[in-house]
Amino acid sequence: MVGTLSIIDVGFGCGDQCLYVKDILESQGQRKADKAWKRHLQAYVGITLESGHFYIAKERLDLKQSDANAMFNIYCADAARPTSWTPDIRNAISLACQTKEGKGDHDNWLLALDTLIHFRPSRWPVIEHASRTLDASLMAFDLCLAENLSLSQRIILKLMAFFGQSPFTNWVTVQAYRERLVDAGYSPDMIEIRDISEHVFGPLAVFLKKREAELEQYGLSIGRFRYAAKMFAWWCRTGVVRGCIIVARK
Repeated sequence: MVGTLSIIDVGFGCGDQCLYVKDILESQGQRKADKAWKRHLQAYVGITLESGHFYIAKERLDLKQSDANAMFNIYCADAARPTSWTPDIRNAISLACQTKEGKGDHDNWLLALDTLIHFRPSRWPVIEHASRTLDASLMAFDLCLAENLSLSQRIILKLMAFFGQSPFTNWVTVQAYRERLVDAGYSPDMIEIRDISEHVFGPLAVFLKKREAELEQYGLSIGRFRYAAKMFAWWCRTGVVRGCIIVARK
């Protein structure tokens, strides 16, 4: 492995990636190299707003209060508002990340998987903090709007955003997203936005419909996920929403 990296993970849900990262850290501690990692993972800090998710993740990770260390920490806090982070969180992130002057062959990364669209008041305070204060690159899966939406499509999407507890101001086109990343301090030639909608929305809709059919045999239902299946199918059919991998390097 060449060089090191640290990950600041915002909105980690119930801890799936936390488990993976913890295993990587433990394997590295036992000097078991994973060929998929070209850099040595130095530290991980996870932040989630949902207390229920936090406690599920903590239980899955089998974390005790005494386990907290500079290498692996998770917190229940509002990742969207860096100014609200406690001294403990700020200290953990400071220990995890190396500053621009002393980075050498080290990378800081902000990781956000399917979460930034829900950040209030918007995704940009944490992205700007990552870029300007942490000198961190960004890797995310996020949603973007298609260009030239009709009035009816925009109204439907506003209703979806409302019921999905997502500020509609977060719903922007790929071009607008790219411009905001530049405003946040990322170089235009270091930004990559890849549309993977065809691999996401259609398969998700099919999966949920299949599960619904299976449960109906036993008189059960997938509940509110029935509406999610219809939403994903509509997104797939019309292309009004695009699922994108976002990478912005420092």
